Amino acid sequence: MNWFKISILLGVLYSAYYYIDTYVLSSLFLFDPEVLHSIVKESIATTPSDNTTALFVTVNSKLRDVYGDLVNEFNTDDWVFNNAGGAMGSMFIQHASLSEYLIFFGTAIGTEGHSGVHPADDYFYILKGEQWVHDAGNPDPIIYKPGEVHIMKRGSMQQYSMPTTCFALEYARGYIPAMLPFGLADTFSSTLDMKTFYLTAYFTGKDMIKHMLHGKF
Repeated sequence: MNWFKISILLGVLYSAYYYIDTYVLSSLFLFDPEVLHSIVKESIATTPSDNTTALFVTVNSKLRDVYGDLVNEFNTDDWVFNNAGGAMGSMFIQHASLSEYLIFFGTAIGTEGHSGVHPADDYFYILKGEQWVHDAGNPDPIIYKPGEVHIMKRGSMQQYSMPTTCFALEYARGYIPAMLPFGLADTFSSTLDMKTFYLTAYFTGKDMIKHMLHGKF
């Protein structure tokens, strides 16, 4: 294959990627970041601050009122641990499809690690506690508190910390399958926690397949 053919092939591939990224991917997004933020703020304002489980129930109920069966009903038995980028917490999957995910994520005792570099925009709505963020070269932390949202555009990276108890509603939109290796790699490199690996794959795969069967990609 000569250089002319290679350049033509690369041009076609880039054009296809640009079209999908610009026109197709955005048409798949069904969740509105502003609506999610409003739900979080309303739920915090109407739920006792010392009852975190009640806050999860309230947020989940409001999400289901707006988005229906796109959001799984909250179930305390379906939480799973998550190790990624050196940080450890637990999560409850409320929605997982090829273009979006919506989860509760956090920790009761604190954690810190690398955010990862993702092909998706990530919205981290703080429900309880604080998230501290470090940008390289900035000697001062950026601190996000309940009701605030930490937005990470795709391709960016940060160090983050939850110094003590912290939970959030996390929403990502973009190329979700490409994010999965980051969320699962620590299983093979350090934790060897195959039960958590199985549960993560099970809940994620089940939800993605369910939504694909209903035309949600």
